[in-house]
Amino acid sequence: MEAPVNDPVEPPSQLLSGDHRELDRKFEEFQATPISRSDERRERFDEFAAELHRHIVVEERLLFPPFGEGDSSRRLLVELMLDEHRRIEDVLQRVRERLAAGPRSTEDLESELVNVLWAHNTREEESVYPWFDAHLPVDLVRAVDRELHEPGTKSPGPW
Repeated sequence: MEAPVNDPVEPPSQLLSGDHRELDRKFEEFQATPISRSDERRERFDEFAAELHRHIVVEERLLFPPFGEGDSSRRLLVELMLDEHRRIEDVLQRVRERLAAGPRSTEDLESELVNVLWAHNTREEESVYPWFDAHLPVDLVRAVDRELHEPGTKSPGPW
C-alpha cells in the first residue's frame, strides 16, 4: 500500500534515530542526578530502562524479522544485534540491582552501557535503518511510529 502524498509518517531511520536521541537525553538526566538523591536516580533510571526496553521490543518484533528474511548476511547481522540487545538488558538489570541496594555509584556500569549502546546504535543507524527506509511498507512504518510514541503502547517487560 502506497502512502498518500500528505502522509505525516517519518522515514523509519528518522523515527528510530530520533528515539535513540531521546533515550540518550533520558540517560543523561539519570547520570546528572546526584547519587545522594537515590529515589530520584532510581526513578529516572527506571524510566530510561523502560523506554529502552520498549525500543528493543519494537525492533525485535516488527523490524528485525523482515530485515533478516532471505539474506544470510542480514540474518547474521540480526543475530549480532539480538546478542547486543541481551547484553544491554543484562547491564540494565545490573544497574537496577545496584540502585536498589541504596545510594552508590553506577559509573562503571554506565560506562559499559554507553560503550555497548554506542556501537549498537551506530551499527543500526549506518547499516540497518537505511534498509528500513528503502524496504518497509508504510503500514509497518506507521505501526513502528505508533508503538514508539503513542501512550498506552509501552511494551511489558521487567521494567
